[in-house]
Amino acid sequence: MLRLLPLPLVLLALASACGGSAAGQQPGDLEGPPPDLYASLPQGLVTCNERQDTGYTSGNAFSITVVTCDSKPCERDTANAYAVMQAAAAADGVNLVVVSGFRTQSEQQYLYGCYVNCNCNNCNLAAQPGYSNHQSGHALDLNTSSPGVLSWLNTHGGTFGFSRTVPSEPWHWEWWGGGPGGGPCGLTQAGCTTGEADNCAAFGCGCVDHACNGGFCPGPGCTAQETSDCGNFGCGCVDGQCNGGFCPGTGCTARETNDCTALGCGCADHACAGGACPGTGCTPGQTATCTDGGLACSLGTCRAPPEELPPDAGQPTPQPPDAGEPPDAGAPSETPPSTPGPSGPAAAEAAIGTLGCTALPGAPVGLLALLALTLLRRGRVRPAQRPHGT
Repeated sequence: MLRLLPLPLVLLALASACGGSAAGQQPGDLEGPPPDLYASLPQGLVTCNERQDTGYTSGNAFSITVVTCDSKPCERDTANAYAVMQAAAAADGVNLVVVSGFRTQSEQQYLYGCYVNCNCNNCNLAAQPGYSNHQSGHALDLNTSSPGVLSWLNTHGGTFGFSRTVPSEPWHWEWWGGGPGGGPCGLTQAGCTTGEADNCAAFGCGCVDHACNGGFCPGPGCTAQETSDCGNFGCGCVDGQCNGGFCPGTGCTARETNDCTALGCGCADHACAGGACPGTGCTPGQTATCTDGGLACSLGTCRAPPEELPPDAGQPTPQPPDAGEPPDAGAPSETPPSTPGPSGPAAAEAAIGTLGCTALPGAPVGLLALLALTLLRRGRVRPAQRPHGT
């Protein structure tokens, strides 16, 4: 009775027969048809953790940027194109998986040795080291043994820039440009992949040199080069753009603005200023613009300058007492009261009360008294009568 060995032991035996080891042999390195083992592999998708390696085209070495596609090494631009195609296939219910991607020189030398010596890898065809398109980063072996994959690729692969270049190998597809573009691993101007930038943007942040920076995250959101370039124009830099200084804008990120506002301050050129903080809260450019218009700048806005007050500004203006209210008892009178004299002056006082002081504005009290006495002697004014019983 035939006893089947467990799959790990089978793989170990195959590796030993080919002169390799189970630890060093990677199934994705196969040049020939991918085994059925890969038909059911889940999508690992594309991750953009970059590393530099040495690629080859027509025997010529060059530096290549490598990321991962479904846990396999892939050249970055090819990975971007593949990620877009993989997402489109998934929308159609088709599960694309990379079986083999970028290969190093040593990996290609091993496969070529298997082909020449026919002592491993089923003697599958392999290109001479330095001449395989897998080493250029443009070739991917895909899981075409999985249901629906080959049919979908034949129909849609060209839309995404992929073509089948080896007639005898339905799993071998290459990308040399074209397609709709996009993908998660394109580099932005600030040195982040588009995937990193999208992840940071989900938190309201910018991305600089592969780290969330700017926006609602700490930092200005600018690289050192961007900051230097903006500084040459007398400007600050915010979220990768010249902003503040002598350029339009406050020169503050969203987080800086919020933090300063929480303190009752404005924000100018990455610093809290104006409001409850020292300073005007204006950048040099804003201040110059307002000054040219004869205005002052406060919290980034041109405003009319405060009016100049007269020298005695701030001194209280004397106000007359309210009508009907007697002056304070302790307050000195500006006009000393008349000193009553014997009989005649008393009658004169009564006469003055009858005539009223307003009859002769500004007249001396003595003159009024003399006039009252004269009228009294002629009988034209009678002394005021006092009520009886008092």
